[in-house]
Amino acid sequence: MNKKTGIIAALSLLSQMGIMMALPIIGCIILGNYLDNRFHSGILFLLIFVILGVGAAFRNLFVLTRKVQNNKEKRKDK
Repeated sequence: MNKKTGIIAALSLLSQMGIMMALPIIGCIILGNYLDNRFHSGILFLLIFVILGVGAAFRNLFVLTRKVQNNKEKRKDK
């Protein structure tokens, strides 16, 4: 793998991590806000769904880093 390919792969991984962290949090904020407005419950659903969104984002990050780590180990074995 040459230097340009390595840089592109690193930028690709970085952007994928950002998207995988942002989408669940933003989606849960929108859903929590909608449910709060629908049921007139203050910020109860918003808080619950923000916590769930952050948890889902960190889980996605954990799964992605494990996949990358396993791929690097497989390449070293060859």
